[in-house]
Amino acid sequence: MVRKSNVERAHPTSVSVARGAKILPRSVVSKLGKTADTEVARLFSLDLATVRQARQRLEIPPFGRVDWTPDKIKLLGTMSDKKVARKLGVVATTIYSKRMRLGIPAFGPSFQEARHVWSAREIKRLGTIPDARLAAMFGVRTDTVAAKRKSLGIASTGKPYEIRKPWTDAELNMLGRFPDTHVAQVTKRGRRHVRSKRESLGIAPFQKHFMEPWTKKMIQRLGKAADTDVAKELGVGIKTVSLKRARLGIAAFG
Repeated sequence: MVRKSNVERAHPTSVSVARGAKILPRSVVSKLGKTADTEVARLFSLDLATVRQARQRLEIPPFGRVDWTPDKIKLLGTMSDKKVARKLGVVATTIYSKRMRLGIPAFGPSFQEARHVWSAREIKRLGTIPDARLAAMFGVRTDTVAAKRKSLGIASTGKPYEIRKPWTDAELNMLGRFPDTHVAQVTKRGRRHVRSKRESLGIAPFQKHFMEPWTKKMIQRLGKAADTDVAKELGVGIKTVSLKRARLGIAAFG
């Protein structure tokens, strides 16, 4: 198989995603990763599988997904979510969701928070009754109450979050070396909390990879079943399977 040069890979005029498949023009390739696969397929009247395979073969991350490095995480809360989104090339909801998962307060006070001064009595009520009822009592929005409560580490029961207990060195050493679900079980934390902690430290997720070359028997399984099923069968990550299949020009199953 002839390998493309770095220049050809960086500025392709077209790409064939599988043997016998149509060649995608530059106009389509330029949209990959910058627009959702479904939208690219709709705009150019293509099958979703064709668009997805082309993007995967060129190793272009899907639109809206962020590789959360420590430097990118440091941006959260330092400016508005919209500005961070524009800087990272994603939608604002992606930034908002990540910031909330990490418990990082929004940049600057919201309109209502700027008008509302929290009294000691109001803070004591946080978590004792539903946020919606407190919001009605305080004359603010429900999400304003929830944001204040979370920023103070108060759960809806009024007790501090158990998942906020300090991480030990032994627990930190497990991150990336074992699946997040396993770490969550051992440390008695939520899986999302484990994932957020790992990403905040810039640690890649646990994933078993094959070292080249693949055996003939392994390659024969590609495209014969869904990538998720093949990945489970071979004991590797889904991305490992999908990238290998795309590089060989093998169409996705179904």
